[in-house]
Amino acid sequence: MTLLDGVLWVEVDESHWEGSSGQQLVGVVSWRDGYVLRSTGGEVNGTHSTLDSAKAQLEGWIRWLDSTSTD
Repeated sequence: MTLLDGVLWVEVDESHWEGSSGQQLVGVVSWRDGYVLRSTGGEVNGTHSTLDSAKAQLEGWIRWLDSTSTD
Protein backbone atom coordinates (compact mmCIF):
# COMPACT_ATOMS: atom_id res chain seq x y z
CA MET A 1 0.00 0.00 0.00
CA THR A 2 1.34 3.41 -0.87
CA LEU A 3 0.33 7.03 -0.66
CA LEU A 4 0.15 7.00 -4.44
CA ASP A 5 -2.90 4.79 -4.03
CA GLY A 6 -4.35 7.23 -1.48
CA VAL A 7 -7.31 6.24 0.66
CA LEU A 8 -10.68 5.95 -1.03
CA TRP A 9 -13.61 6.30 1.39
CA VAL A 10 -16.96 4.61 0.81
CA GLU A 11 -20.04 5.28 2.94
CA VAL A 12 -21.45 1.83 3.69
CA ASP A 13 -24.45 3.20 5.57
CA GLU A 14 -25.32 6.31 7.60
CA SER A 15 -22.96 5.35 10.44
CA HIS A 16 -20.21 3.31 8.79
CA TRP A 17 -17.41 4.20 6.35
CA GLU A 18 -14.64 2.03 4.87
CA GLY A 19 -11.25 3.27 3.69
CA SER A 20 -9.28 1.35 1.08
CA SER A 21 -5.84 1.85 -0.43
CA GLY A 22 -5.73 0.22 -3.81
CA GLN A 23 -7.64 -3.05 -3.42
CA GLN A 24 -6.84 -3.35 0.30
CA LEU A 25 -9.27 -2.36 3.06
CA VAL A 26 -7.15 -0.37 5.53
CA GLY A 27 -9.67 0.95 8.06
CA VAL A 28 -13.21 1.64 9.10
CA VAL A 29 -14.96 4.53 10.83
CA SER A 30 -18.18 4.00 12.77
CA TRP A 31 -20.43 6.49 14.54
CA ARG A 32 -20.88 5.63 18.25
CA ASP A 33 -21.19 8.86 20.28
CA GLY A 34 -18.26 10.05 18.16
CA TYR A 35 -16.45 8.87 15.06
CA VAL A 36 -14.48 5.76 16.01
CA LEU A 37 -11.60 4.78 13.74
CA ARG A 38 -9.96 1.36 13.64
CA SER A 39 -7.36 0.27 11.13
CA THR A 40 -7.91 -3.19 9.70
CA GLY A 41 -4.96 -4.68 11.59
CA GLY A 42 -5.71 -2.77 14.80
CA GLU A 43 -2.53 -0.67 14.69
CA VAL A 44 -4.43 2.63 14.66
CA ASN A 45 -7.46 3.50 16.78
CA GLY A 46 -9.08 6.77 17.74
CA THR A 47 -12.27 8.57 18.64
CA HIS A 48 -12.98 11.90 16.97
CA SER A 49 -15.61 14.62 17.02
CA THR A 50 -15.69 14.84 13.20
CA LEU A 51 -15.63 12.33 10.39
CA ASP A 52 -12.91 14.30 8.62
CA SER A 53 -10.54 14.08 11.59
CA ALA A 54 -11.08 10.32 11.87
CA LYS A 55 -10.32 9.92 8.17
CA ALA A 56 -7.26 12.18 8.51
CA GLN A 57 -5.82 9.99 11.27
CA LEU A 58 -5.90 6.92 9.01
CA GLU A 59 -4.58 8.86 6.02
CA GLY A 60 -1.72 10.23 8.14
CA TRP A 61 -0.83 6.71 9.25
CA ILE A 62 -0.71 5.57 5.60
CA ARG A 63 1.62 8.50 4.79
CA TRP A 64 3.82 7.56 7.76
CA LEU A 65 4.00 3.94 6.56
CA ASP A 66 5.09 5.19 3.15
CA SER A 67 7.75 7.45 4.63
CA THR A 68 9.28 4.60 6.64
CA SER A 69 9.02 1.95 3.90
CA THR A 70 12.29 0.48 2.72
CA ASP A 71 10.82 -0.99 -0.48
